[in-house]
Amino acid sequence: SNSIKISPRLEDSPTITYEDDKLILYFPDTLLNDQTYVVTINRNLTDERKVAIDQSFQVAFTTGDIIDEGIISGRVYGDEEYAVHLWKVTSELSDSIFFTDPLYVTEADKEGNFEFKYLAAGNYVILGVDRSASGNKLIPDRMAYGVSSKKVYKLEEKSQINYIPLRVKKQIPLIKLTHGEWVGQKWGWIYFNQEIDSLNIDNIILTDESNKQFSPSIFRDIQDKTRALLILDDTLAKGKVELDIFSKIESLDRKKINFRVSGKRDTTNIKRIKPEGAKTIRVEKGGGPSIPIVFSKPIIQIEDSVIIMITDSDTLIEKANLINPIQINYTPSIGWVEKTDYNITIISEKLRPIEGKLFLDSTITIPIKSEKKLGYGGISGFINENHNKTLLKLTSLNDTSKFFYSPIDTNLKFIFKSIPEGAYSLSLIIDEDNNGSYTFGAVIPFQPSEWFYIYPDTFNIRSNWDIDVGTIKIEEGK
Repeated sequence: SNSIKISPRLEDSPTITYEDDKLILYFPDTLLNDQTYVVTINRNLTDERKVAIDQSFQVAFTTGDIIDEGIISGRVYGDEEYAVHLWKVTSELSDSIFFTDPLYVTEADKEGNFEFKYLAAGNYVILGVDRSASGNKLIPDRMAYGVSSKKVYKLEEKSQINYIPLRVKKQIPLIKLTHGEWVGQKWGWIYFNQEIDSLNIDNIILTDESNKQFSPSIFRDIQDKTRALLILDDTLAKGKVELDIFSKIESLDRKKINFRVSGKRDTTNIKRIKPEGAKTIRVEKGGGPSIPIVFSKPIIQIEDSVIIMITDSDTLIEKANLINPIQINYTPSIGWVEKTDYNITIISEKLRPIEGKLFLDSTITIPIKSEKKLGYGGISGFINENHNKTLLKLTSLNDTSKFFYSPIDTNLKFIFKSIPEGAYSLSLIIDEDNNGSYTFGAVIPFQPSEWFYIYPDTFNIRSNWDIDVGTIKIEEGK
């Protein structure tokens, strides 16, 4: 049954019978002498109504005189359900151990907490995986996994190792150029299998049907980071086009694609893609936020007076901040004012698309309503101990892409200032590689993850309040 696991793993599985509310296990006569065995009942076990048990539990028995009492526990952090694999190392450790059947398996509860009980003294290695991979040999390019911050944990007799933190992540594949789409006569898109923020793609050559070569201007799409915009000064010949990216970057797998060019002229009107309709904003410090206005095709010319901003009390003629050929980022030159209704009007004749026609209407208007100004507060406190290369991070629970860092002074004090109001989580990372973020590590060759700690409570930042949280005790699990 996949609801019952025996650790250490047996070569011959026991026979299992069900009698009402009882499970009876008949073990083979090949059990090891003086060995503590652990029976784990996991959450795959359901009753007659298909209701699963709340959490997995363990029962131990021994073929010797005593039941081992060692414990290894921790938590897997993330939004999914997880399992944890454990191996006991009896000789020199090889990275290949992660690709063998785990000796011990347990499932984390809904909060990610896990515990291995009844362990003998010895050296252990640990791995977090998705629950769907529980008990299976690791296949790194198909399974999400997470290594620990130490390769080996030494467990003494009748002792405990607690607070081992794990994060599980699927191995990121190499970036691959997937396809191209030539939309007009002089422009098109290339697409990748993932975001290309850090990829250098500044050297591209297009070879058309007549064997003529072109070097396009390249612009990353800020809204869809898996694609890039290509623009030419000339037109491609109708037919097949070969695209080559000339790059020595090892993370780029596929660097060549083919696509076809129709040769048809674009006679369509340019359109506004974003915002799709009226927009509501919270005014930020400095007069922001900046509103992205995205168009359906590149703009090659734009006049200074292309935007008119209108409120009940004011009218301003504004310049446009064209950050790439398809996107304007707009903030009023005097900044947004809270609790105000705006009409942002774009004058069609004052911009020219790369080809095709202007907007269908002579103007387009974007209604924007500003709500109460966003408030800012702060949080300060101490940690009970410091480590080398400590990174303290405050992350918004509403938008995890928004986070802030604080240094830790010689008195172990941290201060976060000018933080937008809202709910936040606090985490600590030992940033061994000094890259300013968490490093997950890898199994082959083995690279430990960076040790981290996530404070169990959340913090609510309030406008014009500076919160002193006292001393935060960092639980040690290194």
